[in-house]
Amino acid sequence: MKLINIINNFSAEGDAPRFYLKADTALLRNNDAFYIPEGMGKVVASPSMVLRVSRLAKCIGERFALRCIDAVMGGVCFTAKERLEALRSEGLPWDEAVGFDHSSALSLDVLDCETMSEDVRFLINGEERAKFSIGDMRFANDKLVSALSEAMTLRIGDLIYLGSPVEVEVKAGDNYCLMIGEHTVLNFDIK
Repeated sequence: MKLINIINNFSAEGDAPRFYLKADTALLRNNDAFYIPEGMGKVVASPSMVLRVSRLAKCIGERFALRCIDAVMGGVCFTAKERLEALRSEGLPWDEAVGFDHSSALSLDVLDCETMSEDVRFLINGEERAKFSIGDMRFANDKLVSALSEAMTLRIGDLIYLGSPVEVEVKAGDNYCLMIGEHTVLNFDIK
């Protein structure tokens, strides 16, 4: 299983989707608490809608691309921001800053694809910190899935984190809640 993270869905960077991959050990499941890793410096969180791949897809056309997605989920990606900036400045891979264990929270709930059009709300300690929808994203999902399938074979179970318009500093003691429409898909603590 691949975790594919889109980095320019909410920015004007590049003409095509840009992404990085994470190992499946980056998954944080079951609404388990996220433990801030020691020695990583400032860590930020970015809420995201997540698409689950349901079919093998290689070089799939845009008109067929959404047939390869069977579910929508919620996620939060964690990034060691200072470490990422240092790695970027040295031209090194980002893995250490973005792909550490449990750096990608994933919802238990799997929603049908019709919920893609609903708003995503991100709350910290009950206070709304972000609200966005598919319509706010730069790349339509059919274009995104098609472009990814040109770069690599998508396999059943792969997860596509669609990116986020915000990032917030992670603080111990906070509670994160992610909603898609009226569905609370994530609710976990930071320790």
